[in-house]
Amino acid sequence: MKRRLTKRLIFDVAMLILLLCAYAYRVIGDAAHEWIGIFVCALFIAHNVINRRWYNDIFKGGHAFRRTFTAIVNILLAFSILTLLVTGLSQSRTILAFLHSPGDALLRRAHTTAAYWCLPLIGVHIGLHWEMIKNVFRKTTCVSGSSPVRMVIFRTLSVMIVAFGVYASFDRDMGSKLFLGYSFDFWNPNRPAILFFAYNLAIMGVYVFATYYFFKLLSFRRKVKNGAGAKRLAMKIE
Repeated sequence: MKRRLTKRLIFDVAMLILLLCAYAYRVIGDAAHEWIGIFVCALFIAHNVINRRWYNDIFKGGHAFRRTFTAIVNILLAFSILTLLVTGLSQSRTILAFLHSPGDALLRRAHTTAAYWCLPLIGVHIGLHWEMIKNVFRKTTCVSGSSPVRMVIFRTLSVMIVAFGVYASFDRDMGSKLFLGYSFDFWNPNRPAILFFAYNLAIMGVYVFATYYFFKLLSFRRKVKNGAGAKRLAMKIE
Protein backbone atom coordinates (compact mmCIF):
# COMPACT_ATOMS: atom_id res chain seq x y z
CA MET A 1 0.00 0.00 0.00
CA LYS A 2 2.76 2.44 0.99
CA ARG A 3 4.73 1.72 -2.19
CA ARG A 4 1.63 2.14 -4.35
CA LEU A 5 0.75 5.49 -2.76
CA THR A 6 4.35 6.66 -3.20
CA LYS A 7 4.26 5.76 -6.90
CA ARG A 8 0.99 7.62 -7.31
CA LEU A 9 2.45 10.65 -5.57
CA ILE A 10 5.52 10.62 -7.85
CA PHE A 11 3.20 10.32 -10.85
CA ASP A 12 1.16 13.33 -9.68
CA VAL A 13 4.28 15.41 -8.96
CA ALA A 14 5.53 14.72 -12.50
CA MET A 15 2.16 15.84 -13.88
CA LEU A 16 2.32 19.02 -11.79
CA ILE A 17 5.85 19.83 -13.00
CA LEU A 18 4.81 19.38 -16.62
CA LEU A 19 1.76 21.58 -16.06
CA LEU A 20 3.93 24.37 -14.64
CA CYS A 21 6.20 24.04 -17.68
CA ALA A 22 3.17 24.33 -19.97
CA TYR A 23 2.30 27.67 -18.34
CA ALA A 24 5.68 29.04 -19.41
CA TYR A 25 4.53 29.51 -23.00
CA ARG A 26 6.70 32.61 -23.53
CA VAL A 27 9.74 30.78 -22.18
CA ILE A 28 9.54 27.32 -23.81
CA GLY A 29 7.99 28.25 -27.15
CA ASP A 30 4.90 27.19 -29.08
CA ALA A 31 5.84 23.62 -30.05
CA ALA A 32 6.98 22.58 -26.55
CA HIS A 33 3.88 24.21 -25.07
CA GLU A 34 1.58 22.12 -27.25
CA TRP A 35 3.36 18.81 -26.72
CA ILE A 36 3.64 19.31 -22.96
CA GLY A 37 -0.04 20.26 -22.88
CA ILE A 38 -0.93 16.98 -24.62
CA PHE A 39 1.19 15.00 -22.14
CA VAL A 40 -0.45 16.78 -19.20
CA CYS A 41 -3.92 15.94 -20.51
CA ALA A 42 -2.88 12.32 -21.07
CA LEU A 43 -1.48 12.12 -17.53
CA PHE A 44 -4.65 13.72 -16.17
CA ILE A 45 -6.74 11.04 -17.89
CA ALA A 46 -4.39 8.37 -16.48
CA HIS A 47 -4.73 9.95 -13.02
CA ASN A 48 -8.50 9.60 -13.26
CA VAL A 49 -8.25 6.00 -14.46
CA ILE A 50 -5.96 5.14 -11.55
CA ASN A 51 -8.41 6.76 -9.12
CA ARG A 52 -11.54 5.46 -10.87
CA ARG A 53 -12.86 4.00 -7.60
CA TRP A 54 -13.75 7.56 -6.58
CA TYR A 55 -16.25 7.73 -9.45
CA ASN A 56 -17.73 4.36 -8.48
CA ASP A 57 -18.33 5.58 -4.92
CA ILE A 58 -19.49 9.13 -5.70
CA PHE A 59 -23.21 8.31 -5.31
CA LYS A 60 -22.77 5.83 -2.47
CA GLY A 61 -23.18 6.61 1.20
CA GLY A 62 -23.86 10.00 2.77
CA HIS A 63 -22.74 13.33 1.37
CA ALA A 64 -21.15 15.38 4.11
CA PHE A 65 -19.90 18.89 3.34
CA ARG A 66 -16.31 17.80 2.68
CA ARG A 67 -17.36 15.01 0.32
CA THR A 68 -19.71 17.30 -1.63
CA PHE A 69 -17.07 20.04 -1.76
CA THR A 70 -14.47 17.56 -3.06
CA ALA A 71 -16.85 16.34 -5.78
CA ILE A 72 -17.55 19.90 -6.95
CA VAL A 73 -13.83 20.77 -7.06
CA ASN A 74 -12.98 17.59 -8.99
CA ILE A 75 -15.76 18.20 -11.52
CA LEU A 76 -14.68 21.83 -12.06
CA LEU A 77 -11.05 20.73 -12.44
CA ALA A 78 -12.00 18.08 -15.00
CA PHE A 79 -14.04 20.67 -16.90
CA SER A 80 -11.09 23.10 -16.89
CA ILE A 81 -8.68 20.47 -18.21
CA LEU A 82 -11.17 19.44 -20.91
CA THR A 83 -11.59 23.11 -21.91
CA LEU A 84 -7.79 23.43 -22.09
CA LEU A 85 -7.55 20.41 -24.38
CA VAL A 86 -10.37 21.46 -26.73
CA THR A 87 -9.40 25.13 -27.00
CA GLY A 88 -5.70 24.25 -27.28
CA LEU A 89 -6.11 21.73 -30.11
CA SER A 90 -8.48 24.06 -31.96
CA GLN A 91 -5.67 26.66 -32.14
CA SER A 92 -2.79 24.24 -32.71
CA ARG A 93 0.09 25.52 -34.81
CA THR A 94 2.28 22.43 -34.43
CA ILE A 95 0.49 19.17 -33.64
CA LEU A 96 -2.55 19.94 -35.84
CA ALA A 97 -0.91 22.54 -38.06
CA PHE A 98 -2.17 20.70 -41.16
CA LEU A 99 -5.72 21.83 -40.27
CA HIS A 100 -4.66 25.47 -40.80
CA SER A 101 -6.86 26.64 -37.95
CA PRO A 102 -7.24 30.44 -38.14
CA GLY A 103 -7.38 30.83 -34.37
CA ASP A 104 -9.86 32.96 -32.49
CA ALA A 105 -9.53 35.63 -29.80
CA LEU A 106 -12.41 34.15 -27.79
CA LEU A 107 -10.82 30.68 -27.88
CA ARG A 108 -7.47 32.11 -26.75
CA ARG A 109 -9.20 33.91 -23.90
CA ALA A 110 -11.09 30.76 -22.87
CA HIS A 111 -7.84 28.75 -23.05
CA THR A 112 -5.97 31.22 -20.83
CA THR A 113 -8.85 31.53 -18.37
CA ALA A 114 -9.23 27.74 -18.06
CA ALA A 115 -5.46 27.40 -17.57
CA TYR A 116 -5.39 29.89 -14.70
CA TRP A 117 -8.47 28.40 -13.06
CA CYS A 118 -6.46 25.19 -12.84
CA LEU A 119 -4.07 26.85 -10.36
CA PRO A 120 -6.63 27.41 -7.56
CA LEU A 121 -8.55 24.23 -8.38
CA ILE A 122 -5.42 22.05 -8.28
CA GLY A 123 -4.36 23.87 -5.12
CA VAL A 124 -7.68 23.07 -3.45
CA HIS A 125 -7.51 19.48 -4.73
CA ILE A 126 -4.03 19.05 -3.21
CA GLY A 127 -5.17 20.74 0.01
CA LEU A 128 -7.97 18.20 0.38
CA HIS A 129 -5.37 15.42 0.21
CA TRP A 130 -2.55 17.21 2.06
CA GLU A 131 -2.85 15.05 5.18
CA MET A 132 -2.43 11.92 3.05
CA ILE A 133 0.56 13.47 1.25
CA LYS A 134 2.17 14.31 4.59
CA ASN A 135 1.64 10.74 5.82
CA VAL A 136 3.19 9.25 2.66
CA PHE A 137 6.17 11.58 3.04
CA ARG A 138 6.60 10.61 6.72
CA LYS A 139 6.49 6.89 5.95
CA THR A 140 8.81 7.21 2.95
CA THR A 141 11.39 9.17 4.97
CA CYS A 142 10.86 6.99 8.08
CA VAL A 143 9.80 9.99 10.15
CA SER A 144 7.53 8.98 13.02
CA GLY A 145 5.87 10.73 15.91
CA SER A 146 5.15 14.41 16.34
CA SER A 147 7.73 17.12 16.79
CA PRO A 148 7.08 20.72 17.94
CA VAL A 149 10.14 21.85 15.96
CA ARG A 150 8.85 20.25 12.73
CA MET A 151 5.43 21.75 13.35
CA VAL A 152 6.85 25.27 13.79
CA ILE A 153 9.04 24.90 10.68
CA PHE A 154 6.14 23.58 8.59
CA ARG A 155 3.74 26.31 9.70
CA THR A 156 6.36 29.01 9.19
CA LEU A 157 7.01 27.76 5.65
CA SER A 158 3.26 27.62 5.04
CA VAL A 159 2.83 31.25 6.08
CA MET A 160 5.78 32.33 3.92
CA ILE A 161 4.41 30.46 0.87
CA VAL A 162 0.93 31.93 1.36
CA ALA A 163 2.33 35.46 1.79
CA PHE A 164 4.43 35.11 -1.36
CA GLY A 165 1.48 33.55 -3.19
CA VAL A 166 -0.80 36.47 -2.30
CA TYR A 167 1.87 38.90 -3.51
CA ALA A 168 2.31 36.88 -6.71
CA SER A 169 -1.47 36.86 -7.26
CA PHE A 170 -1.55 40.66 -7.26
CA ASP A 171 1.63 40.95 -9.30
CA ARG A 172 0.26 38.56 -11.95
CA ASP A 173 -3.20 40.17 -11.74
CA MET A 174 -4.86 36.81 -11.17
CA GLY A 175 -8.29 38.39 -10.72
CA SER A 176 -8.33 39.50 -14.35
CA LYS A 177 -6.90 36.20 -15.57
CA LEU A 178 -9.58 34.20 -13.77
CA PHE A 179 -12.47 36.28 -15.06
CA LEU A 180 -11.72 36.68 -18.78
CA GLY A 181 -9.65 39.85 -18.36
CA TYR A 182 -6.69 38.70 -20.47
CA SER A 183 -6.37 36.67 -23.64
CA PHE A 184 -2.54 36.72 -23.58
CA ASP A 185 -0.18 35.86 -20.76
CA PHE A 186 2.64 38.40 -20.71
CA TRP A 187 5.88 37.77 -18.84
CA ASN A 188 8.65 40.36 -18.83
CA PRO A 189 11.69 38.66 -20.47
CA ASN A 190 13.97 40.69 -18.19
CA ARG A 191 12.63 38.76 -15.22
CA PRO A 192 14.25 35.39 -14.42
CA ALA A 193 12.25 32.42 -15.73
CA ILE A 194 12.56 30.63 -12.36
CA LEU A 195 10.49 33.43 -10.81
CA PHE A 196 7.62 32.55 -13.15
CA PHE A 197 7.54 28.98 -11.83
CA ALA A 198 7.90 30.18 -8.23
CA TYR A 199 4.96 32.56 -8.69
CA ASN A 200 2.65 29.85 -10.01
CA LEU A 201 3.68 27.37 -7.32
CA ALA A 202 3.13 29.95 -4.59
CA ILE A 203 -0.27 30.95 -6.00
CA MET A 204 -1.25 27.29 -5.93
CA GLY A 205 0.17 27.05 -2.40
CA VAL A 206 -2.27 29.72 -1.17
CA TYR A 207 -5.18 27.41 -2.01
CA VAL A 208 -3.40 24.28 -0.75
CA PHE A 209 -2.90 25.65 2.75
CA ALA A 210 -6.16 27.63 2.85
CA THR A 211 -8.09 24.43 2.09
CA TYR A 212 -6.03 22.26 4.44
CA TYR A 213 -6.33 24.57 7.45
CA PHE A 214 -9.98 25.39 6.72
CA PHE A 215 -10.94 21.75 7.06
CA LYS A 216 -8.60 21.32 10.04
CA LEU A 217 -10.51 24.16 11.71
CA LEU A 218 -13.86 22.57 10.85
CA SER A 219 -12.66 19.27 12.29
CA PHE A 220 -11.42 20.98 15.46
CA ARG A 221 -14.72 22.83 15.95
CA ARG A 222 -16.66 19.59 15.41
CA LYS A 223 -14.55 17.82 18.04
CA VAL A 224 -15.02 20.69 20.50
CA LYS A 225 -18.76 20.73 19.86
CA ASN A 226 -19.04 16.96 20.24
CA GLY A 227 -16.93 17.09 23.38
CA ALA A 228 -19.11 19.82 24.89
CA GLY A 229 -22.24 17.86 23.98
CA ALA A 230 -20.88 14.71 25.57
CA LYS A 231 -19.97 16.68 28.72
CA ARG A 232 -23.47 18.15 29.00
CA LEU A 233 -25.00 14.67 28.50
CA ALA A 234 -22.75 13.22 31.23
CA MET A 235 -23.83 16.01 33.62
CA LYS A 236 -27.51 15.25 32.93
CA ILE A 237 -26.97 11.53 33.57
CA GLU A 238 -25.25 12.29 36.85
